[in-house]
This record gives sequence, C-alpha cells and structure tokens, in this order.
Amino acid sequence: MTTARRRVMWPLLIVAIGVAWLLAVAGAIPSAVSDLLQRAWPALLVLFGFDVLLGRRRLHLGRLGVEMGWIGLALTGALVAVVAVLAYREQADVARTENVQTLTQALGADVARIRVDAQVTRTTVTVGVAEDGSDEVRADYAGSRESRVTLAWSVEGDTGVLTVREEARNAIPRLEDYGRSTLDLLFPAGAVMDVLQMAGDSGDVTADLTGLRVAQLAVDFGAGDVTVRLPTLDVMQGRVATRDGDIELVVPAEMALDVKLDADSGEPAYVYDSFRYDLLRDGELRRRNVPAFQYVLDVWLKDGAQLTITDAP
Repeated sequence: MTTARRRVMWPLLIVAIGVAWLLAVAGAIPSAVSDLLQRAWPALLVLFGFDVLLGRRRLHLGRLGVEMGWIGLALTGALVAVVAVLAYREQADVARTENVQTLTQALGADVARIRVDAQVTRTTVTVGVAEDGSDEVRADYAGSRESRVTLAWSVEGDTGVLTVREEARNAIPRLEDYGRSTLDLLFPAGAVMDVLQMAGDSGDVTADLTGLRVAQLAVDFGAGDVTVRLPTLDVMQGRVATRDGDIELVVPAEMALDVKLDADSGEPAYVYDSFRYDLLRDGELRRRNVPAFQYVLDVWLKDGAQLTITDAP
C-alpha cells in the first residue's frame, strides 16, 4: 500500500513537467518562467535522492499521515524558489548596457525654461551641468533589453519638456537580462528649471544642481541613496524621499536651508554642524540666525536612515 501511494507522485510530476514543456514550446508561458524551469532541472536530482532515502516513510501529524515523498517535493520547490531569489538578488546590481538610447536637444531662442519628468524602474540617475559649455539638453540611458524606454522632448509655450519613461516589458524579467540601468541628464549652465521631477522603484540619485536655477525639486525613490548638491543661483523648494536609503544635501556657502520631515516620515539619524543648524523637536532642521531661507525641503526617510547636511566650501 505504501509503495502504491509513493508511485503516484512521480507520474504526476512527469505529467506536470510535460505540460510545462509543451506550454513553453508553444510560447504560452513567459520566457522568464521557461528560463527558470530550464535552470531548475537539477532540483529533480535532489528530489530523487530524497525520495530514495525517505520516500517510503510517513510523517504522522496526529491522525494525519503524510508521505515523505510529498514533503520532499514541497521542500524541493521551496529550495528552487530560494535559489531563484538569491540568483536575482545577485544580478540586481549588475549594470546592463544592451539597450542604449540618447536624446540631444539644443535649446532654441523660444525656450526660456525647462521641465523634467523622469520615471524609471531600477535605475541609477545622475543629473549635472554640461562641462563643455554646450547649450544642449542631453539624456543618456543604458539598460537591459527587458526595459522599454522613451526619451521625449516637446515644447509647451516657452517651456521645453523632457520626459523619460522606463517600463518593464515583462512582469518577470529573464535572469540573464536582470540588473540595473543608468540615466545621465545634462543641462546647459544657467538653465532655468520650473520642475525637476524624478521617481523610481530603486536606484541611487546624484544631482549636482550647482549652476542651475531649479524652482521645484521632487525626488521619490523606493530604495537607494539620494545626494543633492543644491543650486547656487536661485531659491528652491521641494521634496526628497527614499523609502530605503539615506539622503545627503550639500549646501553652498552663504545659503540657508530649512529641512522638514513629512508627516509620516520615520525618525532619521541626523549628521550636521550643530554650530550652524538648529534641530527642532518636530525634526525640523534649519540654518540658525538667518532672516530667510533659500531652500525649503520636505524629506521622507525610514526610521534610522541617515540625513546628512554638508556645507560646501
């Protein structure tokens, strides 16, 4: 009786493998799932060895008896899932360069200001000023074939609008195509920005706004560190948020910063010059003994994340 029960698992498993194979050949399941199934076949050896050693035994849970073969199948499935998660995690920070796109746009005389709206996925974003004195807006993207990317420029009245959209082609990416993208944004020195808005699932953000006029800044990433070197040419307000990471704000000399925590923000660990800044009871950090603030920013961090205020020379 025990042997008969034990033999049921393998025929059912063979049928399941055959059905999955046919579906993969027909293209009826995502290519990423098919790829994982092909990589996971050594797990059958683990299951076979477990079944040879313990398959005839039964685990008794009160009045219920469960064949060890089925338990071995469940453990093997869990092992495959854990290995898959670890494999994707290992690939998570690999920089992909198979998909490269560039947008270069000269600012015409009719464009007085710029608006930027960038929404990405797993992407490291860098913002800066063109060092060669160029009057062009430039966006350089490098990432995976699994990402669908749009770099677009349009003009609305006297405002040039740079739009960046990155979307995943598949809900589950292929392991060999999984990784991190990069997006570099360069602007002419002295460019006026009404809004600089960036959002993403994860990725570090480094924005050197020195030499730019940025009225409104909005950064919201699910994970990653955010470093912003604040502009020297004008006042600015906005919001900087990272759900899992640290924030560093670099303040130019003789400029005053007022940082407030969002209502639902965690309590960060502050790093700042206590001789130059006051930390209030509600978590607000501001430059002391100044009549007005050039920068007013709201921040969101998780509990224990680090908020660093660095004064530039």
